[in-house]
Amino acid sequence: MAGPVLLLLDDPTRVLDVATPLLRADDLGVVRGEAVFETLRVAGGRPAFLDLHLRRLRRSADRVGIELPEGWEQLATAAAATQDDGMLRLTCTKGAPGASPVGFAVAGPLPPETVRGREHGIRVATLTLGVAADVRRDAPWLLGGVKSTSYAVNMATQRAAQQRGLDDAIWVSADGEVLEAPTATVAVVRGGRVATPPADEVGILPGTTAEATLARSPVPVDVRRVRADELAEADEVMLLSSVRGVAPVVELDGRRLAVGPVTTALRAAFEAAVRGA
Repeated sequence: MAGPVLLLLDDPTRVLDVATPLLRADDLGVVRGEAVFETLRVAGGRPAFLDLHLRRLRRSADRVGIELPEGWEQLATAAAATQDDGMLRLTCTKGAPGASPVGFAVAGPLPPETVRGREHGIRVATLTLGVAADVRRDAPWLLGGVKSTSYAVNMATQRAAQQRGLDDAIWVSADGEVLEAPTATVAVVRGGRVATPPADEVGILPGTTAEATLARSPVPVDVRRVRADELAEADEVMLLSSVRGVAPVVELDGRRLAVGPVTTALRAAFEAAVRGA
């Protein structure tokens, strides 16, 4: 089945049309953005790195105050089975006041622009997040590091980049540190080493793709704070996300970048791992 299709946590054996009514108008996920989600790659009808995604889903739900129901592994497996090669999104809303959380999955094909970004690279601008690097770490109520559906700022950031004729953006802090992209982890290659910012120290989302991929790096990897000037002088820059995979940055703030050997190796390693090779 090509999709997109909808499956419910309460009954993952039924495959529904995505137009099926699902949420109440007073669901707190709708009216307040109190919902969490995960997006996964699907290859050969299987969800890639499901354990990493479910661990992060539980962490996000705890931070948002959602009592996550059981059954997500069964739901993800059933939804992935509807696709040969595609993507899967798991969502859990807090539900209506006094009601239970609502869990569901949507599975479908990969967007063509996602595949193009992975294969041919993306053009990126650095944009400010407007806060110092430590703010979201020290103020947990800002929900740094939580994958919630409150993605309006993330999407507005991408639109700002697209209005400049680019594909995506990298957030930098007000005090000049590299944070993350709106939907991806940032990694830079400089001096024969890979560096990526530490999620817990700067309040960014822990990257499942980074965790799965950087362990396969052909060069040493440093999980450390990265200055914006290092990013500007990097030999290679890449954005890592579950659906797009390892996407080389081929333009950063107007500077052209080559698709280097480290990015190429990590992209191949991730695609092989997605397929269980």
